[in-house]
Amino acid sequence: MIKSFRILLIAFFCIALFENSTAQRYDAGGIGSISLSKNFGRYWDAKVEQELRFNQSFLSFDRSLTAVMVDYSLLPKLLKAGIEYNFLYQKQNEIFEYRHRASLALTTQFKLSDLDLNLRSRFQSTWRDELRGDYKFNPKYVWRNKLECTYNIFGSPIKPSASAEVFFPINGINGFYLDSYRLKLAAKYKYSAHQSIETFIRYDSEIQQVAPKSILYFGLSWNYKM
Repeated sequence: MIKSFRILLIAFFCIALFENSTAQRYDAGGIGSISLSKNFGRYWDAKVEQELRFNQSFLSFDRSLTAVMVDYSLLPKLLKAGIEYNFLYQKQNEIFEYRHRASLALTTQFKLSDLDLNLRSRFQSTWRDELRGDYKFNPKYVWRNKLECTYNIFGSPIKPSASAEVFFPINGINGFYLDSYRLKLAAKYKYSAHQSIETFIRYDSEIQQVAPKSILYFGLSWNYKM
């Protein structure tokens, strides 16, 4: 299994290097977040998270995101449904605007030896500030699909993971098509009964666009589970 993660790591950097050589615009940035989560019985989970994001080589503040998430287990340890609301304060064309985002998701979970596999399909809707611009499609609808693989190291509080996610805008000018993807490598460390910290590298890339952008994020997140 460790060999498999080495292969994923090599593939991650190969893709990033290839995109850097072909993309028109490339950047680097950072992401930091804190969150509180809680289980309500066997079926319900809730989470509140605050995230800050920086770009332009870590020098420019790009976005603040406040998220509230609720999950319900339709089939324990196999299938769950989730709803999420995001309040965003985000830069657009050098001007900050407020946005509201809501999403519905279904997640299937599988266990394969020491690996946990999660496949999530999410329908997302984002409302943008019409006072800041004339948007032809508001709200903007996006269909997202993510595959995540987590490796359980026996007796260790550290859990490495790798994921890939693709984005399909639904109501854009060009209709339904694949316009971007996201790759992520992470390691979560649970250092107490309630607290954990995660470090990660995330690569976001636009494709099939006139002026595609790519950005490599380095991130750190902290969670307290009540």
